Amino acid sequence: MEIKVLGTVSPYCKDDKNCPGYLIRGNKTKVLLDCGNGVTRNLKLPDDLENLNIIISHLHKDHYGDLLSLAYATYVFHNLGYLQERVKVYIPEPNMYQVSEGYTDDDGWGASRLVKKPLIDYEFLQNLGEEHYFELIPYNENTKIEFEDLNISFSKNPHQVNTYSTKVVNKDKTFVYSGDTGYQGNSLVRLAEDADILLCEATFLRGQTRLTDNHLYAYEAAKIAKQANVRQLLLTHFFPEIDKELYVQEARTIFENTDAAEEGKVLKLGGIK
Repeated sequence: MEIKVLGTVSPYCKDDKNCPGYLIRGNKTKVLLDCGNGVTRNLKLPDDLENLNIIISHLHKDHYGDLLSLAYATYVFHNLGYLQERVKVYIPEPNMYQVSEGYTDDDGWGASRLVKKPLIDYEFLQNLGEEHYFELIPYNENTKIEFEDLNISFSKNPHQVNTYSTKVVNKDKTFVYSGDTGYQGNSLVRLAEDADILLCEATFLRGQTRLTDNHLYAYEAAKIAKQANVRQLLLTHFFPEIDKELYVQEARTIFENTDAAEEGKVLKLGGIK
């Protein structure tokens, strides 16, 4: 199994840094975990479209923004005869999400309340029109995807919208990607137990204000890695303006074998035929 890092930052691209995306290769199968803004710059097209499966961890724009570029690319390459089979795109089943909505009470004072609204991103992706060569497949935490060389499972984690961590197994090698998650109530320790690599979001540093528990501090990612007994922790989902080394330094105080994901870096687990 081989993992190529395509993007590591959020919520926007900067210089050579892209939003989240990670290309996994087995002996035959290719799986793209998330397709954030800019990741297509690090794909080799049309070659990487053959036998490609895309899994979107959740429907926030920084994790699926480049899916629109890739959709049109599949349409063009199919029409030119370079792409024979549709690219399968797995997207989370829709759900409602909470937002804060302003209103005025009887006394004229401004206030706000939490209301539930439909997630329109799901409907948007289901209605891309004819200019793509995708097969869109909804999934949830009970979904299992079995390829000849890769087995994939999911677990749900706390975030504003339906969000799933992904576990990829190739024989005796295990890779786990956190997606976005809060700390309280997350399922990563169980999912990543004894994994070879945990690729985990680390959005915040100690001292930064986190208004809600929807993302992790770097030290929290390290605590998860230690409790799960993983071999290596790879941090990702950085703020573009902050030096990645600061996240690594914070995490290493708890889990020493920690590094930062870097665009273009390729990780290999086991033999690749």
